[in-house]
Amino acid sequence: MVLVLAATTTACGGLPESSSISDGRRLDEPINEQIRVAAQAPVPGASPEQIARGFIRAGEDQGETHATAKGYLSHSSVDLWRWASEETVIYNRASDLTVKRTGDTSVEVSVSPVGVLSTDGRYRDVAAGTVVRATFGLTRVSGEWRLELPREGFGLWLEASAFDNLYVAAPLHFVTPSGRELIPDTRWFPKGPRLATSLARAQLEPVPPHLAGAVTTGFPATTRLAVNSVPVEAGHAQVDLSAAALSAGAEDRRAMWAQLSATLTRAFVTSISVSVEGTELELPGLGTTLNSPQEVGYGFTPPLLSDSALLRSAGTFKRINPFFIPDDAKAQGRRGTESLRPNDRTELPTVWIRLAMSRDEDQIAAVGGDLKELSIWPAQDEPVRLKTGWSGLIRPAYDRNQYLWVAGQGQGGPRIWTVNTASLVPPPEPNPVDAPWLGDDDVVALTVSADGTRVLLITRDQASGAERLLLTGVVRAPNGQPEALAEPLPQAQPLMAMKDVVWLDSEAFAVLGQLTDRDKRRPWVGQVGAGLDGLRVRYGQADPSRERLQPIPGARTITTAGSLRGLICLTDQGQVLAKAGLNWRAIGSGSDLLVPGR
Repeated sequence: MVLVLAATTTACGGLPESSSISDGRRLDEPINEQIRVAAQAPVPGASPEQIARGFIRAGEDQGETHATAKGYLSHSSVDLWRWASEETVIYNRASDLTVKRTGDTSVEVSVSPVGVLSTDGRYRDVAAGTVVRATFGLTRVSGEWRLELPREGFGLWLEASAFDNLYVAAPLHFVTPSGRELIPDTRWFPKGPRLATSLARAQLEPVPPHLAGAVTTGFPATTRLAVNSVPVEAGHAQVDLSAAALSAGAEDRRAMWAQLSATLTRAFVTSISVSVEGTELELPGLGTTLNSPQEVGYGFTPPLLSDSALLRSAGTFKRINPFFIPDDAKAQGRRGTESLRPNDRTELPTVWIRLAMSRDEDQIAAVGGDLKELSIWPAQDEPVRLKTGWSGLIRPAYDRNQYLWVAGQGQGGPRIWTVNTASLVPPPEPNPVDAPWLGDDDVVALTVSADGTRVLLITRDQASGAERLLLTGVVRAPNGQPEALAEPLPQAQPLMAMKDVVWLDSEAFAVLGQLTDRDKRRPWVGQVGAGLDGLRVRYGQADPSRERLQPIPGARTITTAGSLRGLICLTDQGQVLAKAGLNWRAIGSGSDLLVPGR
């Protein structure tokens, strides 16, 4: 028997000795293939230090039971090794692991980690200088040294090369409430033959807290896999769901198919079929097989790309091609500079600073020099000035729905507001965005994703001065007005002295910051859920620091004309610098570079 969905589809757009449909893979991204590693069993006569180090290294074994590593433990400690239910600690090199005998019956292991993987597959970077320690007891078993784990248990410590061999970053997908766009949320999963099963099971989980209210899912809350397996044959996956899936309405069922189709691509799945308790579901006009989310009317938000930007210098504007990187200043003048367009403003008084341009390029927003006033400058009309008792305003940002975001000090402390700029007559009123978790922290900078569902913002603790980069979902009213921000998820945890942040695409971002107080400020590139580039040894790198972008003295703001390739920084000295490999090249000089929708 085949169940038919009552829905109408629409078209839419080994290891070293030390040990989607939406976008193609990054050039440095690993595929889901493991190098088989056979862990070494304990060697007769091994010292306590060798046993401790061997146990840590044996965690690299891909065997589901980890039997070899358990051979390093006393019988009473086998159940205390919680390799699947504790956080995984990741360190770069074997030399980062220290083993020290601390007594006749104890040995200490310590490591300087670069990252930690939570039990739900979320990766976070670890601040430089962090040290993790554990003390193992020692006992003799049949005359050989074996380890006794702490009573609170012990997790998994992995060298970075082993981590990349065992795990793969893969986005789950959720749905915009008012449209048919898929929003990624990256987590890490064990590689191997059960990857498709792990991805499907995770996709059935509720929307995570940092996206709650910003996105939805088509799966009813109690939906589970009917069987504990998603078989994949010749690229085709069969997903069998529990009966709860039948309670989904027609639109939610389309979303279910789209979400599974997008997510399972990371397991080399090219088509899917969905069944409920063994009975095939059918899509009208498509049968029982779906090849892509687009076949059921779902798609991905295209990235923002702009081959033209407004550069302000001494109050006047000129247009430049932000992707043109000249060999010298003369070359920039010949090919990089363009004529102003008919609707472009030719000038804007220098008393107005911190400029932003709407996505349709019809408006420029600016902050007064005293940081107490916001103005909106339409292409051909007089500016609208908003002054409502706020202070310390940051550079505003437009979202795709023509809402202008700004933050600063309001009555009662730090606040975030939005202004509906779709119509400026009468002058719009600023509306506060509810974010109770902000507390007394100041907002330093914010940027809205191209799909409008997420915000990255830098906050600063007023007492300590410490900054945090936070990812949070945008909860909107039915008319699109932002009402609240979801509970935030920290990103780029090791960085300090952060000044600005920009989205590069649906998952990647760039942030201006420092790794330590002795480090120079530079743009750091990261991916939500996957950490910062240039910290963890990846894919055979000898030194991850060589993959970092070069520092920029006096770096003040950061933007992009589109993706990592279009990354641009402005300095306190008025330099406009474009990314050229890992270095920077001047493409102009000025105080503000206006890229549409940034």
